[in-house]
Amino acid sequence: MLWTSLKIQMNIMFRKKEYKAAIIIGITYSCLSFIYILTQFWGMDLSLIKDANQSVCYSQDNRLWYFFSVIYPFLVVLPYATSYVDDYRNQLLPIYISRSSRKNYFFSKLMAAFIGTGAVIAIPCLLNLFLCNLFLPHNHNTWLGEYQMGNYYRRLLGTNILYNTPYSKLPFLKLWTESPFLYNLLYLLFFSLFSGLLGALALSFSFWWKRSKLALFFPIFLLTQISQNYDTWKLSDAIANESTYVNTNILDYVVPTISKGRTPLFMAAFVLICIILIGVSVLYAIREDLRSMQ
Repeated sequence: MLWTSLKIQMNIMFRKKEYKAAIIIGITYSCLSFIYILTQFWGMDLSLIKDANQSVCYSQDNRLWYFFSVIYPFLVVLPYATSYVDDYRNQLLPIYISRSSRKNYFFSKLMAAFIGTGAVIAIPCLLNLFLCNLFLPHNHNTWLGEYQMGNYYRRLLGTNILYNTPYSKLPFLKLWTESPFLYNLLYLLFFSLFSGLLGALALSFSFWWKRSKLALFFPIFLLTQISQNYDTWKLSDAIANESTYVNTNILDYVVPTISKGRTPLFMAAFVLICIILIGVSVLYAIREDLRSMQ
């Protein structure tokens, strides 16, 4: 029954204009980012062009990443996080629940939001990754300085930083040195799964507040902004007062970047909190009385 309910939710999601708009936005950014890289390096010697895997659209080394990071919190909400509000407004809950169960309905809707939102990020970024690797050179020319020189290694190992942090080395360093392509592919997996989690989290908020779609776009945006601003303050405090720096910018953990202080325990705690919030929201929705369908 859960599988049948999931297929129904997936089919509904694929037909929704919000999902189509999210895919179009993602692919547009992916293609524009690639074209921008081509125009930046046009006419340059191949040895001076940055390596293909340094130019992917979801890397913080890409100059257009900042603009994408601004719309990202809204993009993860767009595909399916507002669908419960639509069901409630159109009085479709009795129909869905009569054919399945409240439990199957809410779990399948969350699973569809997770899969759909992850795909909205994965498909465009995977397209960009392959475009970069097909048309740009693989010359080990990175943003870290001259290849295999002192500054190159210092930035990878974090021995040149001016503050204290328990995690100064680039995560997955061995994979990065052996295969930058697989390194980017690994982070694309992280980014897609994380985006799916945020999409499901935004949907779970609608179980509590189902009268406004607009309100669902703000929690994820506020979450990313608070994490970025607090991280900036923590970094400044670590430099000025020699305190221990722990990176709190959640996006730094799921995309390629040389930012330091990425503590696995922080990200694990964040993911766990999200799962708990989703679980509590589902329990509330399942146990809510029939007035939720009136």
